[in-house]
Amino acid sequence: MPLRLETDGAAIVRGFLSHRQFSRIAEIVGYAFAFLDAGGGDAGLRENWILVGTIWMTNLEHCVAPELARELVTDICSIRRLTDWHRRLEWHTDYHGGGTAHYDPCFNIWLPLTAVGREQPSVELVRGSHRRMRELPPSETGVFTDEWVAEHFPPTDRIVPELEPRDALIFDHSTLHRTQPLERETVSRMSIECRVSRHPAYLAVAQARSPRMMMPRQLGKLASFLGWVRRGMPPK
Repeated sequence: MPLRLETDGAAIVRGFLSHRQFSRIAEIVGYAFAFLDAGGGDAGLRENWILVGTIWMTNLEHCVAPELARELVTDICSIRRLTDWHRRLEWHTDYHGGGTAHYDPCFNIWLPLTAVGREQPSVELVRGSHRRMRELPPSETGVFTDEWVAEHFPPTDRIVPELEPRDALIFDHSTLHRTQPLERETVSRMSIECRVSRHPAYLAVAQARSPRMMMPRQLGKLASFLGWVRRGMPPK
């Protein structure tokens, strides 16, 4: 079923990354994983890695050579490798639980580095939730239970995208979503996550973290992918 970013709060763009871009990202990510697997990093970095399998971009330069980190840090927020088959991220929105409430409008670009949706877990979304979630009372913890979601949204609105490496899942930061659990111990899932926003406050924070960031390039990229998504949608 085609998804519209405006009405569904999410969209899929096939082949969002070129083969060259994907290969380079996978190479750098591989270096970071190897560093941490070998016991590298300080206590704080390793604690976050062990608990949720995430490398935030502000820490990437501690895992790979600085010049390699700079290739990704301007475009990507985090890298995640999910290997614990008992763990998943519960229902949440980036707006309520990801600290993006003050950067509206804001979008998440989720890029799997492995095929997901069949043998490996994907992200589960509630289609159209981005509108109602702005009106419903927020959770004190930023997490919403299965019972709460079932009470407010019909099960038919839940979707689990099937994505190949290089594909992108783009969704509004108010879209309700969660990480599916691994089905067995023999599989893992790797992904990267980007956030894009035209909000001046978000751009100021991003530039402060990475002085080399070229703001016109970031704004151009946002306009480009939004245009790409809209052109790829069937007419209303």
